[in-house]
Amino acid sequence: MKLFKFLLSSLTILAVATGCDENNIGSSITDVNTHLIVDSTFTITGESLANPEVRSRTVTQLIGKIQATEYGSLQSDIVTEFMPTAVLDTTGVSVNDIDSVKLHFLSPMGHYTGDSITPMQVSVYKLNKKLPYPIYSNFNPEGYYSKDDLIGRETYAMTMLGQKDTLYTYDNNFNQVFYRAIDITLPLQFGKDLFNKYLTNPEIFSDPELFTQYFPGIYATTTYGNGRVTHIASTQIDLYYKKHTKTEQDKDTVIRKVGQYFGVSPEVVTNNNIRLVPSESLKESVKNGDIIIQAPTGYEAHIKFPTRKVVDKYKELSLKGLTVLNNVEFNIPATEIKNDKKIKVPQYLLLIRESEKEEFFEKNKTADNINSFYAEYDKKTKSYKFIMREFIKELITKEVEVADKDENLLLIPVDVHVESAQGQQNFVVAITPQLSAPAMVKINAENAKIIATFSKKDFQ
Repeated sequence: MKLFKFLLSSLTILAVATGCDENNIGSSITDVNTHLIVDSTFTITGESLANPEVRSRTVTQLIGKIQATEYGSLQSDIVTEFMPTAVLDTTGVSVNDIDSVKLHFLSPMGHYTGDSITPMQVSVYKLNKKLPYPIYSNFNPEGYYSKDDLIGRETYAMTMLGQKDTLYTYDNNFNQVFYRAIDITLPLQFGKDLFNKYLTNPEIFSDPELFTQYFPGIYATTTYGNGRVTHIASTQIDLYYKKHTKTEQDKDTVIRKVGQYFGVSPEVVTNNNIRLVPSESLKESVKNGDIIIQAPTGYEAHIKFPTRKVVDKYKELSLKGLTVLNNVEFNIPATEIKNDKKIKVPQYLLLIRESEKEEFFEKNKTADNINSFYAEYDKKTKSYKFIMREFIKELITKEVEVADKDENLLLIPVDVHVESAQGQQNFVVAITPQLSAPAMVKINAENAKIIATFSKKDFQ
């Protein structure tokens, strides 16, 4: 075991006075030596586990088809309910004033994987019954819609050549965020029916549960094209209409307006129906013992973490003097898997006990840095770094025997949803299984480093 001990002065670590004078003559009643002990001999083992389904619980949507060497084939389509606005503009507006109704899929600029100029066609169908709950990524929409209920279809690309001006909005830091819109014209009668329903039964627009009984939602799928999957950050249905009013001079006038009356929000059911077939080379790599992580669905990594050995090291040092656990750093090198579609490594990995995975996503938890952690991929070091001091400290403080569940950990690709307020730091509002883009990476367990640092005082 490589054990590095460094004797630091009392001024470097703690303000602890020693009893020895500069000439080393005589001794004090109590000699105190403070050591910094760094142990980097811990190792991990791991393996890839198939992860065929996830529960998204997010408004993030992914649509399209793609095939990539080394990655495999991926198709994703969407089923979703809508959150209605509680109030529609009816003053000076009649059903005959509705000009058109459109469905907008808004994609942040550049948030796609594949070829930007490949033409892709999306078809939208009206659902005929309420979506199940809970719902998972392997959901089959058959039986929830009819091909006779097609309400919109559009061919689109993600290049901006020849396109209209981009849409933009502002984030919580008042930075402009640009979007590429996929606009789908819906039947005019569809919009009129919604308007008439509000006039006769406005209470259903105040309750999303009642609204889904009237309008269960949509199924959107790719019916033409293969070569791109697109991240949809916002989905909404807008009504375009004329409003009759009077000017200050008491003259009749008509104003053209748009009402964003129906949108996808966390309060309603939405789901990405994922069909991922990993490539044969990826399957062979896993079979040969490589640790592969792939998203969405695909593979996650099971890690055998040396929790007992780290705790035992603390106990061993504590028998010889007062010991403090300073830090436990877990660095995992990662290797990008080359492919022809520029599929990247996961931006974030979640580290959590295998036994707590389902509860974490079921209850919409965020990382507490005690029982769960997330790390962002560092492009410079090509690694993920987790700080696990509180994980080990919790076990030491509770003075319980380390169980197998404390060593069986998972590395899961996730999307980390961050919000911020003006003048405040960013804060994480949600952590969900990665659905924003395809991703894959190879984890190098043999080169992973766990560095545990202790401070120990020896009283003599």
